[in-house]
Amino acid sequence: MKPETVFHWGEGAESEWTMKRSTTAALLSLVLPGAGLWYCGWPGLALTNFLIAAGIPLLGFSVGFISEHVSWVFLAIAAGSAGFAHAVASRSESTS
Repeated sequence: MKPETVFHWGEGAESEWTMKRSTTAALLSLVLPGAGLWYCGWPGLALTNFLIAAGIPLLGFSVGFISEHVSWVFLAIAAGSAGFAHAVASRSESTS
């Protein structure tokens, strides 16, 4: 009996490397917004991402707008940062 052929997207080991790199970038940015972008070689974008991600909850907290929900707001921003880092890592690997 002949084994079934399984179709894989990408270029084998190269696409696996891209997935590992983009996953690492996403996890880094989930822990510390901007860290995944720094990992991908975008330090200016990483710093901007961190300042925005830290500034929004601080601004909301100082005004009293989100005082009891500041941790949830920061978590949502960190998740967005992680998704952005994942997209940048995937995109930068596919264009190079």
